[in-house]
Amino acid sequence: MGVIRYDITEETFREQSLPQSELSILTGMDSSSYLITDPEQKALAIRAFSHPPSETWWQTDERLSAGFKKIRLAWLGPRFTLVPARLYNGDARQTILTDLTDLKDSDTILADALPELGAYLLYALDKEKLSEWRRVFVGCRFYHGLTPILHELAQYTRRQGRAQMYAYVRDGLLYLIGIERDRLLFCNAFTCHAAKDYLYYVLLAYEQCAWKPAQVPLKIFGEILPATEVYNLFYRYVRDVAFLNSKETSMMGPQARQHAVHLFYDLLSLQQYH
Repeated sequence: MGVIRYDITEETFREQSLPQSELSILTGMDSSSYLITDPEQKALAIRAFSHPPSETWWQTDERLSAGFKKIRLAWLGPRFTLVPARLYNGDARQTILTDLTDLKDSDTILADALPELGAYLLYALDKEKLSEWRRVFVGCRFYHGLTPILHELAQYTRRQGRAQMYAYVRDGLLYLIGIERDRLLFCNAFTCHAAKDYLYYVLLAYEQCAWKPAQVPLKIFGEILPATEVYNLFYRYVRDVAFLNSKETSMMGPQARQHAVHLFYDLLSLQQYH
């Protein structure tokens, strides 16, 4: 199963109860994570692990072979774009994404609707990989990993009543999202090799949105902790920096609550989506 990064199991977890439970999986090129919840939407188990891109990670965890009441599977990759709903043409998905990123003959182009932001998220994924996942996880609901996150962030921004910049850190990638009212002003992914790279792209996103770091808050989530070099740089250059916590923290059990909730914001967003 590669290298397990965190493994949380609540005392209420029972193997025999899995057919009545829900499974939410978030997977990328080099890592995967999942959340199992009971019929009352309480978290039973959370696991995250790194793995080689070619590894069939779903065969190495016996929990994943159990039947589940509902399965959500989300692919998180940097080959995506967002198109305003008024301009979206399903027949032109291939053309739109070809102009923005390198595509392979083995790729299929999928699209997720984001009505709360008036947009569609287009993304590329290997056809064989998608077919294998749909065969293994029968009846799963499939999305891009950013789709449920954008859904949650749109609602959060609306509740806050002001513009927000969001930074999502995972697998050496920085996803930056700028939302003002119901408008998505910025959404892109960047590869970061050093702490200064994270800061550079955050400041670039502020510039692209015509915002000042002293005026618009930065909410961060994902694989980032306080007292790290990246966090300290954010704190130094942006006036209002805070970790983004889910509004559904009540679903977390005693073991999960020992960890910072923002670490699981992506999984919680997926679990609460549709």
